[in-house]
Amino acid sequence: MRQLLAKDIAPFAKMLADAELKPILKDTFFGEKKAEGNKELVIELIYKLLESSEKVMASLFKFIAYMEDKTPSDIEQLPMDEFVELLKELFGDKNFGSFFKFAAK
Repeated sequence: MRQLLAKDIAPFAKMLADAELKPILKDTFFGEKKAEGNKELVIELIYKLLESSEKVMASLFKFIAYMEDKTPSDIEQLPMDEFVELLKELFGDKNFGSFFKFAAK
């Protein structure tokens, strides 16, 4: 997966809004239960996404497809282990983690 770029802010923000992740992000970066590390954040976000509605999953598939230069259908058909690896990469230090670490400063 490629690194997030400035042009990705709008589709990235839309995907986060569709997934209703604001409470998790707020708690993780600014709440009393601040995440001790990025791994805790990644796990929390992945679980939140996996238990989300079809609308959220459609938005997530579309965004990952955009990042991978594939179609949403390609992403939907991935084996679970490959899909989870893409989620880890998306929400890991290279992308999501670095974006929010910088934004939280």
